[in-house]
Amino acid sequence: MIVILKDCPCKILEVTTSKTGKHGHAKANITGVDIFTGKKVNDSSPTSHNLTAPFVTTTNLTLTDVTDDGYAVLMDENGDIREDIKLPDINSPDPELGDQIRAALEAGKGDVICIVTKALDSECITSYKTAEA
Repeated sequence: MIVILKDCPCKILEVTTSKTGKHGHAKANITGVDIFTGKKVNDSSPTSHNLTAPFVTTTNLTLTDVTDDGYAVLMDENGDIREDIKLPDINSPDPELGDQIRAALEAGKGDVICIVTKALDSECITSYKTAEA
């Protein structure tokens, strides 16, 4: 499940609850991982309150090239090109993903399809697959 913790979309890892305190509310202590940075986030909330779930979308885009400064050149099914998303690097949740994507592109055995995840106002490449030519 993905929820918003401290203004970032997080995948929930653990939820623990405390007993009702002197003010009458039990607390939920929530630990999650930011889906874009991989950083651990802790938050607490009264168990009587709701958490906000972000609208998360994924899009498949074909990788055509990688610029010298690490940006992916991506093409959608209409042929429109975008160059505004960086390949994952050492600061990403999966530090090896960018190198794996570059290797797949350089192997040239088919199209490299990048899966772009969008939530709130952020987008990043979270996975890839190859389509054999």
